[in-house]
Amino acid sequence: MTSVELCNALTAAANTEELKAAADNLAVYVKENGVTCLEGSDGVLKTLDGTLADSKNAVAREGGAFLFAALSKKLKGASVPFLVSRLEAVVENAGDKKSAECRKASSKGAKAFLKVMNAPAAAQVYDMLMKQAQESTKWQVKVLALELLAGYVEIAPEFVARKMVVVVPAFSDLMWDSKKQVKEAAAKALTEACKCINNNDVQPFVPALVSAISNPSEVEECVHTLAATTFVQTVDASALAITVPLLERGFREKSTATKRKCAVITENLAKLVDNPANVAPFMPVLEPALAKASAEVADPECRSRCAAAHSALQDIAKRGGALKAVEAAPLEKVEDAVKQVLAKVSGASAEGPGKETSFKFVASSARYMTTLQDSTTDDWKEELFASIKALLPAGANKKSDAEEVAKQIHQACLSGEAAATGGVQEEFEEDEDDKHLE
Repeated sequence: MTSVELCNALTAAANTEELKAAADNLAVYVKENGVTCLEGSDGVLKTLDGTLADSKNAVAREGGAFLFAALSKKLKGASVPFLVSRLEAVVENAGDKKSAECRKASSKGAKAFLKVMNAPAAAQVYDMLMKQAQESTKWQVKVLALELLAGYVEIAPEFVARKMVVVVPAFSDLMWDSKKQVKEAAAKALTEACKCINNNDVQPFVPALVSAISNPSEVEECVHTLAATTFVQTVDASALAITVPLLERGFREKSTATKRKCAVITENLAKLVDNPANVAPFMPVLEPALAKASAEVADPECRSRCAAAHSALQDIAKRGGALKAVEAAPLEKVEDAVKQVLAKVSGASAEGPGKETSFKFVASSARYMTTLQDSTTDDWKEELFASIKALLPAGANKKSDAEEVAKQIHQACLSGEAAATGGVQEEFEEDEDDKHLE
């Protein structure tokens, strides 16, 4: 059967079993014939878009969800460049008002895509999923968006760690949603996100810290427990993101002992901050609270501890402003670098049905990877190879071939116009014991 006939079979299907069979047949066809048959006037994506957006036909929307899932499962990473922009429609259909079958199929389709999504794609749809989680009027959409975001811990842990300053307050607010299902999904998503905190001192307290967000009665006990902890690891913004909300509430408590312990925790954490940029987002919360407590609390010992913590924060500010954020090069510069690499590969192409979309995604993924300062060549291979395969000629598009191209792209983006700027610049001070080496 041709792709047109297979697409017609999907749109003509009348029940769930027929829809699944038609979707699977289409996905098999694409896998056998390559991603080039996804695009064009008779392309499979035209049918996918049409079914997902068919507001008058719930069966069609269900079929679109099945096709989205089937393409994800059959094509795996090669599907990502083509499906990532369509995830929003699938998640939205998880709140379908007319069809439980469509809601179920959409949820499964989105989760199937999550399993093949890479870190650059996760970063691309992050804002969209956060918006759906926070603003959708359909609780099913909120829950699904939160479930997908919870899955980021496996896909893009470094990205999540960098976003914790935003993630914690957003998920915390959703833990107070009127729907029980949303509350539970938000708590789970926050707990999962906290796995990306690279601080073994804080990790044991994550369950208590998350619980205290939705249970104010637990704040004092959690503060007392945290105050008894000896912190030894360097503290970054991700660790502060989950602890500062507790401190903010603790400083509002009437108990003088709780305020004092919050000051102790703040001072202990401040001593372990290497980069002033990590504290900057929390200064508007902590500094006024400490200044107020050090001036107004009746107990002199508490005032003293608050003043010491306040001074520790001010010392961090005096060390210097925030490091310049890592900034990716303009996309067109990265695209040029990728094209130069492909030009050296016989038979490789960035043009034509299916290839241009894959190329654009490879370039945007490479641009994202340049912002991860600790990324290795192996990381680049893992994130890029599936999309690169679509750009290589038949017979030379094995995983090893694509990984070699990914390696060359990595090298091309390490310097020059395609390289990112800003971030941490290592500086080493020579000590007396090293001078004899000169």
